[in-house]
Amino acid sequence: MKDNVACSCEDDEVKEKKLAIGYLIVGSLCLITAFVLTKFDKSFTDISYADFSNPAFFSSYSFIAFIIYTLGYLVLFTSLLTNYLKEAKEKHFINEFLLMIVATLGAYGLNEYPEALFVILFSIVGEMLEDYATNKSKQSIKKLVNNMPLYAHVVSSDNSIKDENPKDLPLNTILEIRPGEKIAVDGVIVKGRCSLDLSSINGESLPKEATVNDKVYSGSINLDSVIQIRTTKLYKDSTLTKVMDLVENEQTKKAKSEKFITRFSKVYTPLIMVIALIVFLTGYGLAGFNWNGSNGGEQWLYKSLSILLVACPCALVVSIPITFFSGIGVGSKLGILMKGSNSLETIAKSTNFVFDKTGTLTKGNYVLKNNPQTKNLQLAASLESKSTHPLGKALITANKLPLLEVSDFRNQVGKGIEGTISGNAYLIGTKEFLLEEGIKDIPDIDSPYKVLYLGLKNQKALDYFIVYDEIKESSEPAFADLKKEKAKNNIILSGDDKKIVEEVANKVKADVAYGNLLPDEKLNYVKQYASQATLCYVGDGINDSPAILSADVGVAMGALGSDAAIEASDIVIMDDDLRKVPEAKRLARFTMKVLYEGLVLALGLKVLVMILVSLGLLGQYAMMIASLADTGVTALCILNAMQVLLYKPKYLPKKEKHI
Repeated sequence: MKDNVACSCEDDEVKEKKLAIGYLIVGSLCLITAFVLTKFDKSFTDISYADFSNPAFFSSYSFIAFIIYTLGYLVLFTSLLTNYLKEAKEKHFINEFLLMIVATLGAYGLNEYPEALFVILFSIVGEMLEDYATNKSKQSIKKLVNNMPLYAHVVSSDNSIKDENPKDLPLNTILEIRPGEKIAVDGVIVKGRCSLDLSSINGESLPKEATVNDKVYSGSINLDSVIQIRTTKLYKDSTLTKVMDLVENEQTKKAKSEKFITRFSKVYTPLIMVIALIVFLTGYGLAGFNWNGSNGGEQWLYKSLSILLVACPCALVVSIPITFFSGIGVGSKLGILMKGSNSLETIAKSTNFVFDKTGTLTKGNYVLKNNPQTKNLQLAASLESKSTHPLGKALITANKLPLLEVSDFRNQVGKGIEGTISGNAYLIGTKEFLLEEGIKDIPDIDSPYKVLYLGLKNQKALDYFIVYDEIKESSEPAFADLKKEKAKNNIILSGDDKKIVEEVANKVKADVAYGNLLPDEKLNYVKQYASQATLCYVGDGINDSPAILSADVGVAMGALGSDAAIEASDIVIMDDDLRKVPEAKRLARFTMKVLYEGLVLALGLKVLVMILVSLGLLGQYAMMIASLADTGVTALCILNAMQVLLYKPKYLPKKEKHI
């Protein structure tokens, strides 16, 4: 059903795109053809209402041009009216389409037919440019998404195995889960033991050891050995499905932000209409409500319509989309993919930045923190070489000596491992594990990180190893840069141990940090901080998806991020370098600065011409100057918008400088 809805939305987008191209082609052909025809006419160089009283006009090129202008305008006006009615259904009665309807009717009423067509054509081009930039980002994002297919190895009564769709499984089905596979349905282990990666569900970096009778959850990954589970829930009630449902619910709740031009039009449109009406009524009243005469009502109607023409939104409806187009395009080149102008605008004004820890601020890669004796590290690494536990990999990486031969290897799930090297039985694991095996006088190590102990069985402790998830080099600079970009709070929310989260927070200089959080608890904190200021959430896992959607703008780390987080986000960082988060804000702020400069430029020049028209200082040339002023302002605003393309990023990796 969801796939059908997605296909339907995509089909609608394709239809709208084809329709827009059709309007653009028809409108452009009519405009060019009519304009050329008027140049062939020597008698009627400018079409005016007076020409219709001349019989010769109806057999001239200019009359044919008038017909073609009118047909083109009616076609384009249909597109305007359709878009306006769509917005009106959503109760947005004053929007950019109403602004263009009023302006083009004013232009048409003043015989400025090219101007009437230009306004609508410019708006279509502007929308197409912005949509193009947005779609390019979305296409790049889709390339990142590689959905891991969920399937279930069903174990039959005769021990044969058949792959089935997890959605069709009844309760109490026996499933086999192999190393590296994702668990499809919640259940209980009935055979075997393993290490489970729960990072996509709770964000916890360390794997969880599980054995017979332990509960397992869908979405977690079996790291090392074959197990069998008995399903305790249906697929639709399982943990992973519930998280994805939470994502969809948040997606539904998250209201689509109004486009900048729509919000602007709510003020600009009625203001211009009121100004034009005031000019007409004031002038008409000063003329004693006489219609004819050198300064009668007819002349004041001409002036008020000229004001509408001056206020024509060509400069706005094309320069605003071009500004966003440029910003989104520059971001894509920097590896920052934005899903639309709303995403860019929102991150520009975000002041609360919330980060997940594991995989976002840290590498998800464990390293040895202390300096044990070289020989002891060799022994520990040799033992861990027989295991697939990520903590053990840290010891293997740190060891520079050849690995020793290990015999009689034994793995105690959740505790540690035992093995014989050169005739001696060694143990490595938790303090409790070594105590159970007869080793005493084990030192107490005060550390927020995971500690592994090495000992000689039934004899003594030899050494200890502090292992931690390495913090990304880009984390601290990213936090510092965000502060420079006017961020008020840098916040860490994590499902990891509270002490570890606080240690990471100290190193990256976060303002606030919370640990031991489940996805729904993260969501509550996000909503709390979002109620205080515009909030940006940065994460990478499935557990981050609800929070990403609940935030004003969500950022997913694309290189390591889960499909759910990437789909839920508004902005995707193509790699895992956090310095691109403040870079995204910096680019967005620069883009909005250019946009506001364009607005000031356009409105300033338009107001100047309006004043000159209202005072009658332009005389009979008011219409011509108004038209030229509007075209000139449009050109200036386009040039201003394109300065976004000259944006110089503060951070750009060497490998990307060729872009």
